[in-house]
Amino acid sequence: MQLQVLYSPERNSLTGTAPTGSVRPTVAGVCSGRRRTFHAVKDKNGSSMGRGKRRISTLSIRAAQVLLLLSCLAGFTSASAHAQSASSWNKKGEAAEAHQDWDTAYEAYHQALLKSPKDLRYKARYERMKFQAAVSHVDRGRVLRQSGDLTGALNEFTRALQIDPSNQTASQEIDQVQPLLKQQQSQPSGASPPQEQMSNQDEILRNLGSIAGPVELKPLSNDPIPAIHMVEDVKVIYQAIGKAAGFNVLFDPDYTSKRIPVDLTNVSWSDALHIVGALAGTFYKPVTSNTIFVAQNTRTKRTDLDEQAVQTFYLTNASQQADENEVTQALRNVLDPSTKVNLVPSQNAIVVRATPDQLLLAQKLLNDLDRARPEVVVDVAILEVNRDRMRNLGITLPQSISIQPQASPSTTTSSSSSSSTTTTTTTPSNFTLNTLANLNATNFAVTVGPGTLTALLSDADTRLLQNPSIRATDGQRATLKIGSKIPVATGSYNAGVSTGVASIGVQTQFTYLDVGVNIDMTPTVHYDREVSLKLKVEVSSQTSSVTISGVTEPVISQRISEQTIQLKEGEPSILAGIITRQDNRGVSGTPGLGELPFFKYFFSTQSRETQRDEIVFLLIPHIVRESVLTRINTRAIDTGTGQSIELRRANITADQAAADLALPVNPRRPTQAGQPTSAANAAAAMVQQLQQQSQPIAPPTTPGQILNTPPGQTPNTGGLPISFTVNAPATNQPVGSTFQVAIMLNGARDVYSVPLQVQFNPSVLELVNVDAGDLLSRDGQAVSIVHRDEGNGLVTISTSRPPNVAGVNGQGSIATLTFKATAAGDSNLALVKVGARNSAQANLPAVGSQAVVHVK
Repeated sequence: MQLQVLYSPERNSLTGTAPTGSVRPTVAGVCSGRRRTFHAVKDKNGSSMGRGKRRISTLSIRAAQVLLLLSCLAGFTSASAHAQSASSWNKKGEAAEAHQDWDTAYEAYHQALLKSPKDLRYKARYERMKFQAAVSHVDRGRVLRQSGDLTGALNEFTRALQIDPSNQTASQEIDQVQPLLKQQQSQPSGASPPQEQMSNQDEILRNLGSIAGPVELKPLSNDPIPAIHMVEDVKVIYQAIGKAAGFNVLFDPDYTSKRIPVDLTNVSWSDALHIVGALAGTFYKPVTSNTIFVAQNTRTKRTDLDEQAVQTFYLTNASQQADENEVTQALRNVLDPSTKVNLVPSQNAIVVRATPDQLLLAQKLLNDLDRARPEVVVDVAILEVNRDRMRNLGITLPQSISIQPQASPSTTTSSSSSSSTTTTTTTPSNFTLNTLANLNATNFAVTVGPGTLTALLSDADTRLLQNPSIRATDGQRATLKIGSKIPVATGSYNAGVSTGVASIGVQTQFTYLDVGVNIDMTPTVHYDREVSLKLKVEVSSQTSSVTISGVTEPVISQRISEQTIQLKEGEPSILAGIITRQDNRGVSGTPGLGELPFFKYFFSTQSRETQRDEIVFLLIPHIVRESVLTRINTRAIDTGTGQSIELRRANITADQAAADLALPVNPRRPTQAGQPTSAANAAAAMVQQLQQQSQPIAPPTTPGQILNTPPGQTPNTGGLPISFTVNAPATNQPVGSTFQVAIMLNGARDVYSVPLQVQFNPSVLELVNVDAGDLLSRDGQAVSIVHRDEGNGLVTISTSRPPNVAGVNGQGSIATLTFKATAAGDSNLALVKVGARNSAQANLPAVGSQAVVHVK
């Protein structure tokens, strides 16, 4: 861009003539090939005149210069954007997409589409990138919302909605963030916003949030009652328990009290109420948090006084209508018949109206039944080797000589004078007695067979390998078909017979057969990490064709294995190992000479053909998802009497409840040591083994024969147990800061893998990340570490060394946990579950510890 100030001879604005000695200042700018000029002229009186007799001052000239400069800059920007072609914008978008810069790619594809709106390629890429860019802003907004930056989160969600107006997730996130932002920016707590500023949606949310849950009794003291020894009226006993626990007791006006003996020592107030209720035939219900209502325990009173609550349970693992029906039927059978249980299939939800205890029991049942189904991946290998070798070599002399007697022929000669042509005709005559008496060589016709020279060698070798992997859910059928469909005629009919039109002809009906590799499998995953497979494996091919009643039909060769087997995880199974061999040998030639060792190749033809067909089916199951049962799923609970469902609460800590929820009933069995073997490699090795032997090989009795698993070391669990310690910072941590906590292991002896669980207070701390320690990787081996946030402040960590390596000894850190202090308070960091295994996959004795983190 160039900016010039030129002085040129002034010309009269009306006549176009320039007065002598007058000049005019000209401001000219050249921007992107465009030239823009502003003229200012002076009249004879010294005043400035512009085109069209418009007067401008010296200040106006400077303003014109500034406007020119701004105009040039804007023109340069628009011109540079205009100069980009659709192809160049598309290349910029591809480059940005390769670097995962979704916003830049979105803008580039948008510009390419504007340049070439009819190009479907640009439109498809623009639509795809519009979705990806919107999703990236939504993810970024969620991260900001979790970190407390509600304004930034709202901006990200708004930008996502601007990019993709159809993104319902962004709209929902905006609806959730806006009330939180208003609450954050509103007046101090206690001051409610003006009524006129509350929208209808806010009013609905406020009304829904104001609905209280079931009443929960909260006495002033939870200490056990030291002793109750009396023979008194039931009302007096209830009031004594109420005074000891700190709550009020009301009685039903229809209740008639009686005297009962009570002798209790050191029992909780809830147990005391249950005992007295069993003796007196009464029950109680909370009216407020510090008041109970006592009435006679009859069916009528229960129906009249039991509080009813409604709760919606959402099923997360029901994938079919049958699964939802099974869970609903289980709830109806276990709960009281008067309980209202309604299934909503469209929402995968179950609505229950029942007493609070029945709702809690329903929640427990759903926690036991609504579980993720296990999944298994079956690695299948199918190898087939067909080989046909044929050799045909030799010289075949004439194999036959035939002699046929014949009579002496008679000769007839005729001539023609016009053409000077003579014709001689020889005609054989019949045998006579004279012919037999005068036989000679002319009376015998000799025929000699042909001789051949053969030199043929053919060798055909076919190898077919199919190595698919099938993933299936527990109890669900999975099929895999690799091949083609071949039509086969199944019948024919003449439509003209019924319609009376003979010209229609015969119509042939066909069906299609699946030819190739067909696998039909239904797995069942057991809780002891074994897999039952009900499967059918079929390998078929078209070998030839045959004509039946004028219709050519294909001939299908097939090998089918259909059975139900039960395998351990990673255990290979040979479904079929079949070898078919056929040797054909033929000799044709001159007798005697064709049998001599050297001369047989000159006086005979030697043919030899060897056919061999081998096939191997091999399956290896791998469990990729389990349904782990915990103690809370299998333990028995007290549900009251047959007349009513009433749960009894036990006084347990949050750590004990979390441990029962996380500890599996059946721990995972140690898998075999050694590198994982694929089905293809195992099948190829089996084919080589079959080729070296002349008899079929029976399936191996142990998986180690195929996997070549090295024998494990003898486990050594003697000695003192290894100990785990939590190294937490001793100083107080400010709110909003991040810090690290190291989990140390002392006294390690051949430690190969370490599973453990850490419990912390989620209202004070937030887990950010889990990194591997230096103990297991001390010798340079790569260590794998995985962690899973179980919720409620419980995190499960598992770290392990590579297969086929020894364990480590000594002491060091196993894992480093990074926390963020979210609120003031104290948090225990407790190892609720610790364990270790050696290189032989044997459990080692271990003990844990705990530490305390102070947040100010």
